[in-house]
Amino acid sequence: MPLEVTAPSLGAQAAPAPKQDLGSKDVFLKMLVAQMQYQDPLNPTDSAQMSSDLAQFNMVEQQIDTNKYLQQIAASQGGSTGTLDTTSASYLGHTVQVNESKIDYTGTPADFSATLDGNAETVYITITDNNGVPVRSMSLTATAAGEVALNWDGRDDKGVKVGTGQYNINVQAFDANGQSVRATPQHSGIVEAVRLGPTGVELVVGGIATSLTNISEVRL
Repeated sequence: MPLEVTAPSLGAQAAPAPKQDLGSKDVFLKMLVAQMQYQDPLNPTDSAQMSSDLAQFNMVEQQIDTNKYLQQIAASQGGSTGTLDTTSASYLGHTVQVNESKIDYTGTPADFSATLDGNAETVYITITDNNGVPVRSMSLTATAAGEVALNWDGRDDKGVKVGTGQYNINVQAFDANGQSVRATPQHSGIVEAVRLGPTGVELVVGGIATSLTNISEVRL
């Protein structure tokens, strides 16, 4: 008959000891103070080591603040999953391509692009100000499907330089039969910031805030 070992009955089980969160700055600080308190007086902690420990403490504190911010970002995305989403923060510093019809004109020629779903016989590009007033009109002929690199020198149809600020791009394309070809305006740039907007998480690219759903490509 196999030997069976059972734990003695204690009436009520003792509650498990609470786990210490080693990522907590309070725990880290207590550990640092204890290390100083119980150090060997004949062999005190090296000052360089102390500086290193304090630097680690500062990094822990910054990481905790960052985690709190990321939790706010995750909550702003609807909180449907109830989990922390750090994906948006990972975009920082990366070059991305955005399906966005706005560009931020800073006084130097603005590069942007458009993706055509099919071959086009004629492509019309219209740039308007924030009031919808046309500023510049351009056109292309016999353009193949795919991404088309475009550029605006910042001048209106009279050749006069416009003021800096945000402008809208409208692209219309037509094939040889006069049928409309879908054209998606785009621009690329480095993700400068991640912030909470009225509709959730926004990435700031080239001075323009855009939704994560508008990102079509991420580059190193």
